[in-house]
Amino acid sequence: MTWEWQIAVDLWVAGIAGGAYIVSFLVNRLSGGRRKDLVQLATYVGVPLVLLGVLLLVFDLGKPVRAWHLFLGLRPLSWQVVSGTGVASMRGFPPNVPFYPASPMSLGSWILFLFSVIGVVMMVLWFAESAGATKRAGLLGSIASGLRPLAPVAGALSWIMLILAALLVTYTGVLLSATSQPLWAGALILPPLFVASAIATGTATLTLVLTLMGREVPHEFKAMWAILAILWVILAAFLLTVPAGILVTGSLSLWFWVGVVVVGLLVPFGLELWSTRRMTRALVVASTLCVLLGGLVLRTVVVIGGQV
Repeated sequence: MTWEWQIAVDLWVAGIAGGAYIVSFLVNRLSGGRRKDLVQLATYVGVPLVLLGVLLLVFDLGKPVRAWHLFLGLRPLSWQVVSGTGVASMRGFPPNVPFYPASPMSLGSWILFLFSVIGVVMMVLWFAESAGATKRAGLLGSIASGLRPLAPVAGALSWIMLILAALLVTYTGVLLSATSQPLWAGALILPPLFVASAIATGTATLTLVLTLMGREVPHEFKAMWAILAILWVILAAFLLTVPAGILVTGSLSLWFWVGVVVVGLLVPFGLELWSTRRMTRALVVASTLCVLLGGLVLRTVVVIGGQV
């Protein structure tokens, strides 16, 4: 198997990007559209993270110039990505078919691509809207004035981004569960596990950025303990329904128990409960960093554990 830390980081940043956008979009809708700034922040943070993940994914393939194969679902590249040798195949890939665009790898590539492109278009429209309102002079001002009539399109695109974000946080778990590896194969609880982790890490990222910027954190974000409690339940279900000995008692057990359970769940869960009394800026930063680190370790041990 050839999936290493690059793939784990790709899954991690993609989850953060999708989770942050979903949370910000929902908070904005619940507030009657008064928190558009959160959607913008999630987009500004999420698009670069997705592009970073794509870059890591492309170079992990070994032959970056053939990355376009991902979009066509070509069998040789799909085999290379899954196992490096073609021994372990993607389940659901029809036999004797040279390419299969509906393969998880191909669909995932399109999701990453569309999320990035539409996110960039939305950022351009937001710039045009703000620059046009301030009547900026020069070339940028002229471009902004020309694009300003299209600014309302960003509202429609935000709904498309929500769909892509939901697919983004889901496909990573689907991708792994579509393989023939024991820890991943048929693990129906793996996609929900990655979705819950993505929501937690996405919320933590937005909370961290807002705190460092000195801006108010929405009240809804302060319910992080509830998200972590859900993640606890899903993680327990995952361990009970798959052969998770490599994580619980095997060579990755120290990383799992310390990195995921203690640092990623227990510490931030305790800090979130303590915040009902008093939550300083330092504690917020510590709590969110623990959630982010726990999310990274979770994906790393699952990726590596599935190949042992």
